[in-house]
Amino acid sequence: MEVAWQSRCSSDTISAGSFDRPPCNPAEKINSGYKAWEFLIYIFGLGPGIFYNILLEKYWKNFCKLIFSFRIVNQHKILSADLCCAHHALLEFVEEFEHLYYQRHIDQLHFIRQSIHALTHLAPETVRIGPGICSSQWTMEQSIGDLGGEIRQPSNIYANLSQRGLLRSQINALKAMVPDLEEAVNILPRGAKDIGGGYVLLRAMGQKLYHLRDCEVDALSLYLSDADGENVLDSHFSVIQWARLRLPNGQVARSAWKEKLKPLERLRTARNVKVSCSLPSLVHTNLVT
Repeated sequence: MEVAWQSRCSSDTISAGSFDRPPCNPAEKINSGYKAWEFLIYIFGLGPGIFYNILLEKYWKNFCKLIFSFRIVNQHKILSADLCCAHHALLEFVEEFEHLYYQRHIDQLHFIRQSIHALTHLAPETVRIGPGICSSQWTMEQSIGDLGGEIRQPSNIYANLSQRGLLRSQINALKAMVPDLEEAVNILPRGAKDIGGGYVLLRAMGQKLYHLRDCEVDALSLYLSDADGENVLDSHFSVIQWARLRLPNGQVARSAWKEKLKPLERLRTARNVKVSCSLPSLVHTNLVT
């Protein structure tokens, strides 16, 4: 039987590829190629936890209002109620920011970037033209990279670029009008195995059978048990190990089997950790570390 990863004890975690890797230490890499996505994850993903008890409470609370709002307005689909909450939080953030950092003194106004005031327009503009994530920086960067790579006339770059853009638009229009022009593409990487239900096993794959431990047999047997609750596995059950599993939502789960082969200092894979605590509102909270 083929399974995505061997069952492990609770100390092992499974990574979620859609969260990407934790960023490098900015104290070491900020001036040597620190990437935009690293800033994004560091500030808007990890920032509230990293800066807790480092910033004074009034500054930290102000910062968290910005993070709360940005996590909403950067979604592809946004509920009206959530957008209203984000708008109110941004208005509070901007007003508090002006009081905290320049006390609204006109002679200090030049210290404040225009981007601070622009935050007050994010939610209304989302209503008017849709979520910014669909039309702003990341989308434009992708398009610039794609079209820039097609330039073949360095002596007349801009004319060539405009023609490549025109050709791309014409092709996209034809594919939209006649969908059959778009050939089916095998999106599975080499060596992958589709196991149905939107799940895909991804390499690496073990070359020999792996004999499960008793705790692993119990966990897998419970998962595969029939309607009567009867176990379907015996203590001598073996599996073929796979390094990764692509989930129906596009995330990629990685097994401890391969992850533990990497040195700890080089292991920068994001992980989902399930934490249970006594507070009712926080029970079974999924965190990303």
